Amino acid sequence: MKCPNCQSENSDTAKFCKKCGTALNTEPAPNSHESMVKSMNEHKSQNNNTKIIIVALVIVAVVLAGAFVYMFTSGNSASNSANHADSASQNTSKVDTSDDDEPATASKTSDSSSSKSSSSSMTIKGGSFSTGSADADKTYASINVGKEHAGESVIVQIFYSRDGNSLNNGNMVPAHVHDDGYLYITSADAYLYYPDYATIKLYDSNSNLLDTQSVSLAATSGTQTF
Repeated sequence: MKCPNCQSENSDTAKFCKKCGTALNTEPAPNSHESMVKSMNEHKSQNNNTKIIIVALVIVAVVLAGAFVYMFTSGNSASNSANHADSASQNTSKVDTSDDDEPATASKTSDSSSSKSSSSSMTIKGGSFSTGSADADKTYASINVGKEHAGESVIVQIFYSRDGNSLNNGNMVPAHVHDDGYLYITSADAYLYYPDYATIKLYDSNSNLLDTQSVSLAATSGTQTF
């Protein structure tokens, strides 16, 4: 080892110059390889920490996105269920009036201007069926439910048949009880044959069945009571 002051040679373990007494640096020179390895390890550790942070952020983002989608889907599902339930409730109050039997003509319309809700105690007390002189005439039904129910709203369904064969579809027709206690229902279509059997079904305004009556008819024209 050379003395930095006088350039004299000294042993590697000498702490002072043997010539001038200058203190010598006897600490071993840093190992460049070890320093490089340490630097690389520190750099790798930093990279690993960065990766861990990125992965954690991605996981958090995925969890938040999933929660948002779940909340949005659940909200739409609940809204659709409520809309469906409301639509079903409204549909139950609708009645098909597109086809067969229809309310009587204006000459038989009730004089009562107010419509009352139908009573669960309403029953069919009797009535009559009338047909014209030809098979192609419509059939008229007069159904007595009692004057005490005048002005109440009901639904009537009448099935006509001949020799066991149905003549109509028996659609449900809304009607009002007239002041005389009768319901007047006219068939929507004329039939090719006189009916020999009729089944009357009486419902309240909410389509709850109140009473049913079957009537055997003579397959001729005219009025027949029951």
